[in-house]
Amino acid sequence: MSQGDYVRIDSKHAVETQLPFLLRRIEGWDYSVPLVVKLERYDDPRTNSQNNLFHKWCRQMSDAFIEKVPDATEENMKFMMKSMFLGTETITIGKETYPDQIKPTPKHKGEMCYFMDQVYAWAADRKVFLSLPEYNEYTALKQKQEE
Repeated sequence: MSQGDYVRIDSKHAVETQLPFLLRRIEGWDYSVPLVVKLERYDDPRTNSQNNLFHKWCRQMSDAFIEKVPDATEENMKFMMKSMFLGTETITIGKETYPDQIKPTPKHKGEMCYFMDQVYAWAADRKVFLSLPEYNEYTALKQKQEE
């Protein structure tokens, strides 16, 4: 078992089914390094599907704006969206402080969906209609919200 490995348990029944598996993993641990068992709330991580769609949208926005705004590259569109909707933060590394650094894209599925909603609306307000592939994590989350 490595750092970051986890078992998701979403019901009392799952505790019963996962417990033997967890016990085998704990018993098989190489105790040359201590083991930590940490119980915490599970947050769905952002998916590759969401990440890929966001990058596709940045390309589409770049394609729409690049003639009138030559520096509206895909990378600059990504930077602009993150700046507008995620904001900035101060990062301290050792004794060095770096104020006003653009926050990274959200790590959790729901937060990424909210960020993408903002990007989608911003583009639509400017008559740029971003593609929504038939199935991807973003569309699935949107459909789930509408239920």
